[in-house]
Amino acid sequence: MIEFGVSFVEFVLATFVPIYVGMFLLIILSNVTRVDTRYLSAYALGLLFWFFFDTLNDAVQLDVNQGYSFDFNHIGLVTLFIIGFLLFTLLGGVLSSKEESPTGKQENSFPFLLSIFVALGMGCHGIGEGIEFGGLAAGTQASSVLDAIGGIGGGIAYGLHKLLESTIVIVVFITLARANGLPFRKQLWQTVMVGFAFGIPSAVGEIAGYSIPIDSSWFYALGAGAALFVVLQAIRPIFAANKDEEVTYSQWVKISISMMLGFLLLYAAALFHS
Repeated sequence: MIEFGVSFVEFVLATFVPIYVGMFLLIILSNVTRVDTRYLSAYALGLLFWFFFDTLNDAVQLDVNQGYSFDFNHIGLVTLFIIGFLLFTLLGGVLSSKEESPTGKQENSFPFLLSIFVALGMGCHGIGEGIEFGGLAAGTQASSVLDAIGGIGGGIAYGLHKLLESTIVIVVFITLARANGLPFRKQLWQTVMVGFAFGIPSAVGEIAGYSIPIDSSWFYALGAGAALFVVLQAIRPIFAANKDEEVTYSQWVKISISMMLGFLLLYAAALFHS
């Protein structure tokens, strides 16, 4: 067993340091180069495709190999996946709705809060990572955290994952910041809060995982569902025919439900293969 204080501090550092390196590096570069946000969004989508695939695997692919058994674990995984998507998408739709500014331009009502919400959505899977890390630290015979996770290679892999995942979040933030004319200095301090929102679920998971045994796959299912909400936020700048065109909340709800319906229909078809 590794002492809780040691495991917690090392895990928090391994999580937050790469998060802030990735976020601040990208936000500084984007402001210096003024790169088109459509290209940034395409980059984020590339990361999200793998992220979703990887997180769904950690959620044991929602027990698709069990067919129509629908035992307690199977139902739990599917339910949490749906909750993760609808919770973030429907509440996030309120934050991403637009209202008319005094200048007559349509603007996001709550750009900073929407960025926080995106960070929390991306961070959901971190609860599962924290649970696994905490449980490993509590039960390992290794003398150090690094040895427990497989040595330097394991540490580098985790750090790179956090760094790259954080850039997905900050791309959404950069897009919203530009659309709302947010000054660079304000972008920097808001990035601190966005990074905290992304990393805090991992810290919570580590505390829980060290204390009690929990099935981490349930939280990966929640995170996979929430990741689809992030996909919707990342893809909007690419295909917006008119950046001032407003998507009403009722339309957003229909889009969200249609997306989940499409996923579940093909998932239901895949269950017959098992």
